[in-house]
Amino acid sequence: MQKSIVWEGLYYTTEEQCSINYLDGAIIVRSELEGCALTTPVYVEYVLRLGANWKVTELDINITVGETNHAYLLFRDADAKWTDANGTTYTEFSGCDFIDISLTPFTNSLPINGLQWHAGEKQQVEVLYIDVLANQLRKDTQHYTRTGLNNYTFENDGGNFIANIIVDDDGLVTSYPELFEMLKPI
Repeated sequence: MQKSIVWEGLYYTTEEQCSINYLDGAIIVRSELEGCALTTPVYVEYVLRLGANWKVTELDINITVGETNHAYLLFRDADAKWTDANGTTYTEFSGCDFIDISLTPFTNSLPINGLQWHAGEKQQVEVLYIDVLANQLRKDTQHYTRTGLNNYTFENDGGNFIANIIVDDDGLVTSYPELFEMLKPI
């Protein structure tokens, strides 16, 4: 099964076209995002390989901000240890089952789909956070609370950012107030 989605960036003028392919035992996500972050052109393309449990096994991302390009190819093993294509281990990301890419709502769907939820339950996750505009990768602690059937509250560890996210029946973000809006599910 395949699902295609288009998201509009509301804070930055961006558009993302994302394809999600559900395979036996795996999920492959291919996405392309382009637009402007204020006055700076930005282009991001990424491919994620996920287990059936929505945990990331491979991240392949190419980023262009202005005239600066960056590319990362990282792998996560069953023990949540991260390495690159050369075998270099990134111990600072150990324990991160999920990732969060700053300019896309898709990666919020990873913990939403990858964790078991009960109404009103709050869960803490460690993610590999990719700040596209600053070209920074870091470990980040995030909190999600299921507030309704298709509603979640997201907050960063410092509590200085909180958002009420609405998802569809597949756990994909349809509304992320002031940041993203789903335009087209197919």
